[in-house]
Amino acid sequence: MDTHRLHNTAPLHWLLALSGVEIATMLTFASYSATLPIVREAWGLSASQAGLIFGGQQLGYTLAVLILSSLTDRIGVRRIYVTSAAINGLGGLLFAFWAHDLASAAVARALIGVGLAGTYTPGMRLVAERTPDTRRGAALGIYIACFSIGTAASFFITGGLLGAGLRTAFAVTAIGPLLASVVAWPLLWEPPRPGGVSPPPPITSVLRNRRALRFILAYAMHNWEVFGVRTWMPAFLAAAWVAAGRQLEGAVALGATVSGVTLILAALANAFGGWLSDRVGRSRMIRSALATSAVCSLTMGWLLPLPISLVVGFSVFYGIMVIVDSSPISTAVAESAQNGALGRTLAVQSSLGFVATAASPPVFGLILDLTGNVWGWAFASLAVAAFLGALVTPRR
Repeated sequence: MDTHRLHNTAPLHWLLALSGVEIATMLTFASYSATLPIVREAWGLSASQAGLIFGGQQLGYTLAVLILSSLTDRIGVRRIYVTSAAINGLGGLLFAFWAHDLASAAVARALIGVGLAGTYTPGMRLVAERTPDTRRGAALGIYIACFSIGTAASFFITGGLLGAGLRTAFAVTAIGPLLASVVAWPLLWEPPRPGGVSPPPPITSVLRNRRALRFILAYAMHNWEVFGVRTWMPAFLAAAWVAAGRQLEGAVALGATVSGVTLILAALANAFGGWLSDRVGRSRMIRSALATSAVCSLTMGWLLPLPISLVVGFSVFYGIMVIVDSSPISTAVAESAQNGALGRTLAVQSSLGFVATAASPPVFGLILDLTGNVWGWAFASLAVAAFLGALVTPRR
């Protein structure tokens, strides 16, 4: 890993403040997923088309992160972060007041993805740089957990404002990243990076780093599963409540609420996973978590005929297990980076990881379309990814 450090240790209050800003940038992230059944009905979308809209957000992230995160090796984080947060907020406003069909919604969500690319991974870089090895897993666990907390807040806010109308709910979530673009500036101070005449290693060097690449591939498979769950779980839970006799709007609100609660619990699990990986080892933690979540994916979709309490209970457990390996994987990737190439290594990680997130939701939706809405087969596609992730993870 890059031996350059901005400070020997990162103060806890700085870490918590940066994590709070991250939560604000995430408020747009799940506003679409939280309302997916209603948007599908209003805009006449198939399941595949609905998945493509979220895929547009992930594609925007994927295309931008390779550039923006790599640039942090040269110009640092501050300007990239603040500009990206503003782009995220602009995309949120366009989604609220302009989007009306597949094409316009995909464009707006792609802008949100671009904005997220310039905040989440560069922030992760700062945390990795400013934390000593013995506490890096725990520190990154806190930071990465706030991805889940921010997503949960997005679910809560969007679901809670459904009564005021879809566009109002979407507009309120856009305030988060716009506010973050202002308050983040003093948190992101950093001195000039060294090596002005010695350019960082080329990005192809990351692809020759076999250990880092294996963890990156595990991250991609992890993301395939996670974002399939996060995109479609609210709709699955809504379907469960409709089957139990609820009206659609009430079922959607309940699905969003349960998803939000699950993400809060998952955030705690993520932080715990990072802490535990400092003690038992990154690889052992990652392989065990991926294998467990794969079993959950094989099971989840077939539970729909069971009592709603069992479906909800299992979905909460599933939502926790699917994310507990996130911070250990990202920590392992950062620790495997070559000197001077941390930004590029994280860029490749996020780029490949979010290619998976762009593909997973539409593939899930396509399987639903092809099978006549058989949720079990759609969730099984996520299990395949998790098993592959466990296989490619280095054993130590």
